[in-house]
Amino acid sequence: MGNLIKTHTAESNRLSVFGRETRGSRSRRVLLNHLAGYAFILPALLFYVAFMLYPLYNVIRSSLYEINTLNQIATFVGLNNFVELMQDPIFPRTLRNTVVYTVAIIIFINIPAMIFALIIDRERIRGNYPLRVMFFIPAILAPALIGATFKRIFAPFGALNMILVGIGLPFLKHTWLGEPTLAMAAVIITTVWQSVGWNMVIYFARLREIPSDLYDSARIDGASEVGIIRYIKIPLLSDAVAILVVLNIIGGFKVFDLIYVMTSGGPAHKTEVLTTFLYYPAFDFHRYGYASTVAVVMMAIMLLFSWLRLRGTTEG
Repeated sequence: MGNLIKTHTAESNRLSVFGRETRGSRSRRVLLNHLAGYAFILPALLFYVAFMLYPLYNVIRSSLYEINTLNQIATFVGLNNFVELMQDPIFPRTLRNTVVYTVAIIIFINIPAMIFALIIDRERIRGNYPLRVMFFIPAILAPALIGATFKRIFAPFGALNMILVGIGLPFLKHTWLGEPTLAMAAVIITTVWQSVGWNMVIYFARLREIPSDLYDSARIDGASEVGIIRYIKIPLLSDAVAILVVLNIIGGFKVFDLIYVMTSGGPAHKTEVLTTFLYYPAFDFHRYGYASTVAVVMMAIMLLFSWLRLRGTTEG
């Protein structure tokens, strides 16, 4: 790359000396410009191909094979893995659980995050930096650590039940992670606690980009604080909402460690999501091809939902 840049520099100097260039020298200069640009992006391109495109190709290819990781035997089966997946009675349940989990975190993360961002954005709130740090701390903790902590909190003799007994509400005690009707709610609460701070910081950063002149003009026209929030702040947060919803969709479909640590997909598959459903055939039953099929379907669903959300935002 260094020789290419030196050649390009020498060519430019030569042209500046003679003051004009022929058609051949102009074509050579354009070619050198293109080659220099490709040389600069080549390392990143190689990294992307090696660690993104090739694994993606390998997963799609593996979904067409029956691969036993114990004896390393691969048998081409075509679309049989996809047919088996569609006939698996657990798959529709895991897909439904994943969609419910994703929709729930989109709603219960973004609404509180926006409210908290609007609160700390008020000029009269002094010292809001510690508040931002406090809200953001859960986002930097490992999901496995958070899952293990909340598993203890929601345990039959955990902190939550002890608090309920202490304040005189023993009838509200539950085996939170052991009851099919409550396990998913406990997982969603844990995810909300972890992720609200991250979304809040994004909303707060977007609010800081809004020119103060808009607020001053609105106040001169008699707008109240509620009116400023309703007609200025919230509409101008729409681009941040679009980005965070797409990120939440991807995060909802990719969630694994939190659920695996807290419930392992139980009880009775009530918290089984696509990633935990993928994990067991891959690592417990050594069916890498079938697990790759689940990954391909999951990727297609994420792409579809993300595309629909971005398309709706663009048309809006």
